[in-house]
Amino acid sequence: MSKAKENKYIYLIHFFMLVAIVVAFCFLPAPAPITAYGMRVLGVFVAMIYGWTFIDLLIPSLFGALALAMVGYGTVDQVFLAMFANTTVFMMLFGVLCFAAIEQTGAGDWMVAKLLGSKLAKKSPIFIIEIFLFIFWIGQQTGLSWFLYFALLPLMYKMLLKCGYEKGDKFNALFMCGCLMMTQVSMSLFSFRGWGLMTAGTATALTGVVIESSSYMLLTILLSLLIMVTYPIFMKLCGCDFSKLATVDVEDAFGGAIKTDGKLTKVQSVAMISAGVFIVLVTAASLLANTVPIMGWLNTTVGCLGMMIALWLFVVLFKVDGQPVLNMRKAAGSFPWDMLMLIAVALLVSSALTAAETGVSAFVAGILGPIFAGTHPLVFLMAIGAITILLTNFSNNIACCFVMLNIICSMYNNGFPVNITAAAFVISVSSVFVAYLTPAASMPGALMHASEANTSATLYKMVPLQMIYGVIVLAILIVPYVLITG
Repeated sequence: MSKAKENKYIYLIHFFMLVAIVVAFCFLPAPAPITAYGMRVLGVFVAMIYGWTFIDLLIPSLFGALALAMVGYGTVDQVFLAMFANTTVFMMLFGVLCFAAIEQTGAGDWMVAKLLGSKLAKKSPIFIIEIFLFIFWIGQQTGLSWFLYFALLPLMYKMLLKCGYEKGDKFNALFMCGCLMMTQVSMSLFSFRGWGLMTAGTATALTGVVIESSSYMLLTILLSLLIMVTYPIFMKLCGCDFSKLATVDVEDAFGGAIKTDGKLTKVQSVAMISAGVFIVLVTAASLLANTVPIMGWLNTTVGCLGMMIALWLFVVLFKVDGQPVLNMRKAAGSFPWDMLMLIAVALLVSSALTAAETGVSAFVAGILGPIFAGTHPLVFLMAIGAITILLTNFSNNIACCFVMLNIICSMYNNGFPVNITAAAFVISVSSVFVAYLTPAASMPGALMHASEANTSATLYKMVPLQMIYGVIVLAILIVPYVLITG
């Protein structure tokens, strides 16, 4: 049998397995309180995980969308409308397009080449890793998460491949997941804003205990610093090779984007300046929304999505030497359509899986509550953190967050002496900062699986190690905090 025929048969076998998994879950008994519908949705989710691992990204995603309609979510029309009614999907679509000029003009390569060719990079590649970790942390604080996801991450993919790392290398997976980890920790910094407000506010509402903002913020800052210091060590222990960052021949790898005088070309300058104006506006709108009326209007009425569309229009319409800054034909040809479909269906299936109609969240809560009722509060807290990290890699992180908060607060209200400030911090962080094992875990998780520098198989191997690392760094902070404060 020829190699081509053998591959064809293997491909068909894997596709048959997709169908078989969905059919099997339709007939499996549903343990209460999971409903029959919940089991069918779970089957679609498991089938897509299998397909993303052994086939590719696009085929299992399309199959999952059709299968979701078949198991009772709604009509095919309703499924696809729900997939693309998600703001995150539109942010991803316009985010990639509006920043495509940075890549297409070579401006991104110019920036990376300057960084890798610096004396700091040659001195130690760890400095490069630390720089990116900090950029992702501070970028989240200044409202630039979408720039990080759709402009900086694609540059990192290409940087790693040009440095000599092959697709699926463990270094690629851990490096990029570490940067995203810093972004997610940064989300939790303030107990009175954003994600931190949601978790801390919910804990306060359920227990009547006011979260200590100073302690909460201190824990988040200390965790950020701890990750900055220890994450390169963790990568080294996992067998990552740092040397390629330091030994890359910059002229050979990035020479096409660098003029002999080392300066940006006109079109590269326009691409960089327009992106810079976008960054300034998004940051100012986020920070000054409550004090400057026009910034409040930009932040609420226009929003980040509107500013992305404005940037996209500019780079398409503005011409340098008779040519647009962004050639849309080339941009459309290189657009990651499989990633768009993956994110759309993964977010929908994750949301469907943790909806009240499936009973999955209630099933998890019903199991965990009685198990930890008689444990030491510190053991309980760390176990809940570890379980949250695990569950958020398979389910919607918001649903997971609320399930865990309800378990903790219910036990507290019934006399269990858990530290509510520590609990709010643990749930806030653990429900987001290591969520890359499956594409359905989070939007950043989907980006990792769809990136040209990673493979799903590598992420399935490396992310569990990152999950263990996450539990350890949490324990390093929480154990002494609870022992000291009670």
